[in-house]
Amino acid sequence: GQILNDGKVLIHLCNYIEPWDDLSLSQKKSLNQRYQMGCGCKITTCYMVPCSITTPNECLWTDWLIERKLYGHQAKHYACIKRSDGTCSWYRGGPPPEKEFTDISEP
Repeated sequence: GQILNDGKVLIHLCNYIEPWDDLSLSQKKSLNQRYQMGCGCKITTCYMVPCSITTPNECLWTDWLIERKLYGHQAKHYACIKRSDGTCSWYRGGPPPEKEFTDISEP
């Protein structure tokens, strides 16, 4: 999906429907910045071991295997993107830290 200029959200993936407020920060940022980078990639869901990718442009989705839910940690915090060499892999994006160091004496 993507955020349009008028602020509306357009979703392209029919089987993943979540209220905007339930999306993680990574998912919200990925709508316009990262998910498009994975359009040439294939996501293969792993339901039970053994499982593996069969082509370099695949990302193995393991949320079900690890958490027993389809939309878990991987879905909320990672995007499958195509790298410059044509292979695909999971990328965890996030906001940069606000401070390089944290002062533990601050209240």
